[in-house]
Amino acid sequence: MPTSSPLVRWSTEMLPGRTRFSTFREEFTRLNLALDVIDHSGGRPRINVTYLPLGPVSVCSIVTTPVEFIRHKRHLKDSRDQFGLNIVEAGPVQFANAGQEHVYDAGAACLVDRGRLLRVFGSRGASVKFVTVPAAALRSLVAQPEDLSGRPVRPGPALRLLHLYLQSLASFKEPPSSKLASTVGTHLLDLVAATLGPTVEAANLVTERGVKAAKLQAILAEVAQRFGDPDVDLNNVAGALDMSRRYVQKLLEETGKSFTEHLAACRLERAFAMLTDPHHLHLAIIDIAFAAGFGDVSHFNRSFRRHFGETPSGVRAASMVRQKSSCAPSQCAGDGR
Repeated sequence: MPTSSPLVRWSTEMLPGRTRFSTFREEFTRLNLALDVIDHSGGRPRINVTYLPLGPVSVCSIVTTPVEFIRHKRHLKDSRDQFGLNIVEAGPVQFANAGQEHVYDAGAACLVDRGRLLRVFGSRGASVKFVTVPAAALRSLVAQPEDLSGRPVRPGPALRLLHLYLQSLASFKEPPSSKLASTVGTHLLDLVAATLGPTVEAANLVTERGVKAAKLQAILAEVAQRFGDPDVDLNNVAGALDMSRRYVQKLLEETGKSFTEHLAACRLERAFAMLTDPHHLHLAIIDIAFAAGFGDVSHFNRSFRRHFGETPSGVRAASMVRQKSSCAPSQCAGDGR
């Protein structure tokens, strides 16, 4: 059975108040990131880190009060031969690396050579996501990425796809299996290469592997976000992602389901969740159907029964029985049921 990659969540709030910052600096920042950290918050630092290793690739998210991260010469012996592509989500953030120094606002990105000196400073606090990839793997896809180190990354569709793909990883509540971690890591490597500009030889591989997977993920995320709108259609989703209608259709069909089937599945799952949630008992089934994005109740009832093998009213009734049987006698008595 494949093992899982460890999902690490660190926060200064997890540590004793008096030694909070020094402990975080010694036990996490220096050991895990090969960096030093200086507090600029006026004595009230707060740093939250989420770190997900995906084989040789890793993803890290850092949200901080005003702090400064520094990689000195003494840290370089602990640094791996890696590059990191950093996306600023809240700034401004100053990056100094490879003889370059620039200030980045939200949405901007830069490439960092982790084998060189580094300074990162968020004067007003910051939120940064970054992908770390092996230098050798990136060099196999991008010509001389070290020449791009410390410089702003060109904005464009590939960077947007990378950011969307990183956001989708937030759905991982548990560490992914080693097989899934390896697949996701490969996709991220391809997306970093696509963002920087792959070689002619690597362009097709990057497009057909990581970029294609990221586009499909973006489509599914857009459907999951907009299914509650009864007027949403294939054109809306394709337009929002700046893709052609036919291309969106083609990617979805490769999953074995059409756009209509994906949309219906999202709506039905939402309706089922509402029908089995005691907080929605005050809603009539017709209201739940409309809230889930269905515009016709008869169609909703037919689709629901075909999908779940039970009527909406039957699912609600069974859920109420389960809730009543599982609650404490005093609670049931208090409910008046």
